[in-house]
Amino acid sequence: MPVSKEYIVKRIILLIFVILGVLFITFVITRLIPARPELLWAGPHATIEQIERARKQLHLDKPIYIQFILYLQDFLTGNWGISWRTKSPVIVDVLSTLTATLELVIIAFFFAFIIGIPVGVLAALKKYSWIDDLTRIITVVGASIPVFWLALIVQLVFGSWLGILPSAKRVDEWIVIVTGFKPVTGFYLLDSVIQGNLPVFIDTVKRIILPALVLAAYPFCLSTRMTRAVMIEVLSEQHVKSLIAWGLSKKTILFKYSLKNTIVPVIASLGLSFGYTIIGAFMVELVFVWPGIGFYAAMSLLSFDYPAVIGCVITVAIFYSIINTLVDMIHSIIDPRVRL
Repeated sequence: MPVSKEYIVKRIILLIFVILGVLFITFVITRLIPARPELLWAGPHATIEQIERARKQLHLDKPIYIQFILYLQDFLTGNWGISWRTKSPVIVDVLSTLTATLELVIIAFFFAFIIGIPVGVLAALKKYSWIDDLTRIITVVGASIPVFWLALIVQLVFGSWLGILPSAKRVDEWIVIVTGFKPVTGFYLLDSVIQGNLPVFIDTVKRIILPALVLAAYPFCLSTRMTRAVMIEVLSEQHVKSLIAWGLSKKTILFKYSLKNTIVPVIASLGLSFGYTIIGAFMVELVFVWPGIGFYAAMSLLSFDYPAVIGCVITVAIFYSIINTLVDMIHSIIDPRVRL
């Protein structure tokens, strides 16, 4: 078995320490920010007595280490606190917004995978040609552009100037009301297909294209460059030269032998960039008013909603750690030379 039980236990223990470390650092930083969150909890027209009562309810009158111990006790029991902005449990808000972010990230990775790998293979086959040069320029520039700036440009050009696609929100509320659409899984594309709701499906597809393409820029550039580099290395190996000498067709050599050895490190690199893409989704969601965990975190941060901010950071840390573990496991399953 490529993955041992000892490895899984080690990664679980490491995950626990990572979560606790991120929780402690985030908690301390949020408490050091000069703000008065009790005013948000008590409301805009609260009296002095109500504000003081809110401070006691939120334990803001206690030392910071006591606040952390109390929060940690609640966190370990599954209570992530109450959002000071929405007055709802943080874990409920996070789970309700997380599906929107995951749907966006999954579609972005789908774009990056189906476009990036073929482009990388083509660049490798046309090494040092104008196609290869153009590919390298695009991938270097694309990986260097800040995602929020790219989101603003794409929204301005394709949404405002050309009006080709909608540039904001996840779905048109009017279509939802008219068709009676009710989310089941939280993934609107899947839910609209399950319910046979074609208008919602079409509108959701139109609205997800622009933010998904923006979010796919970095993993696309990464997968393209990785595919090109590994493919060039594989094609220069001795066994490939032997296959060419034996008279095998280029198509057989490419798809049956070379691509299989190329795809393993590309998948590993894409998996590791998944967590980075979730972080990049925060800015994309803010620009496109996409109601995901990134938009929720931004609104919570602007409102000094500490429990919500901590919940969002912990969620991203959990996903990042789990995805890294899964990538390592998939790598060991695909490549028999790797043992964990």
